[in-house]
Amino acid sequence: MLNAQPEVWAGPENYFIPFFYHAWKNKTEFNSEELALAARFHKAFGILQPYVGFTFDEAFFLSNKEISSYEELIIHTYRSFVDQLDPTKDALHFINKNPIHSYYLDVLNSINPNTKFIWMMRDYRANVNSRKNSVHLKSTSAYYNSLRWIQFEKRIASFQKQHPTHILIVRYEDLVQAPDHWLIKVCEFLEIPVEIETQEALAPYQALFLREVKTQYEQAERMKKRFGDLSKPIHTAAVEAWKTGLTTQEIEVCEVIAGRTGSTYGYQNTLTIPIAKRGWILVCAIPYAIKISIERAKDALFNRLPIRLKVLYFERWVLRIDKKRRKHVA
Repeated sequence: MLNAQPEVWAGPENYFIPFFYHAWKNKTEFNSEELALAARFHKAFGILQPYVGFTFDEAFFLSNKEISSYEELIIHTYRSFVDQLDPTKDALHFINKNPIHSYYLDVLNSINPNTKFIWMMRDYRANVNSRKNSVHLKSTSAYYNSLRWIQFEKRIASFQKQHPTHILIVRYEDLVQAPDHWLIKVCEFLEIPVEIETQEALAPYQALFLREVKTQYEQAERMKKRFGDLSKPIHTAAVEAWKTGLTTQEIEVCEVIAGRTGSTYGYQNTLTIPIAKRGWILVCAIPYAIKISIERAKDALFNRLPIRLKVLYFERWVLRIDKKRRKHVA
């Protein structure tokens, strides 16, 4: 919806900004070897999360020898991802979508204090249900993903208190009920004009995603679902899919861990759970909380490794994930 607006580049999901930040945040020039390392990262990420609707122009990316800051590298990176439906677009505003950015809000804000953040809120139970279909990436546990939902919420809510005019919360459930209303509201927040309404904006992308699914992801069920859903009109079917997608036990876990916070956003509990059982669920959640803390500590250490080593590790990790994904598909 946003990428269809003439002044906006809203490209594929990618977390290259925090990946290179610690090593390159103060750089004033980038040599060919460094650009080549970044290009390797983008090619590997394209295997992890296919750049449907966009292509990474590696030759263009490597051709720029006059980048004088990390922010300039970021903008140049965006411009190196070519929109297949509008390859000559000269965007003024750039949107990078990735939930993991919730961990790096201060970093993103330090790069450009004028950055604005749109938080796509979703019912925590629906989020957990969605994660059950992503077996190749992270744990499908209701404990793990409820705790992650809480962790993201806490970080964003804290940042919003410090920068109240820089965050807009958009509930997924509201968006699918009134897409035009929320498109206008988001564009007002970003201070950009709305020139193309929802259905007109989505139609060419839906056709593109449908073609991509049929030609590239016919056998890959997760990719077929992910991009196949994008090829359909906006619908509300996913809003309550968790009610049948999750077991009663999983819903209990979700509501004990995230129910209180979720209710502040309008997501009401559906089950009455005895105090003793609630206590037991919270005890069982402790190992998952420890696991998440260890993962965050490992990420913090990983972010400070030399870039060459990080890129090599990332490439090998992506290949392992892709192998696991292909095995799951088979």
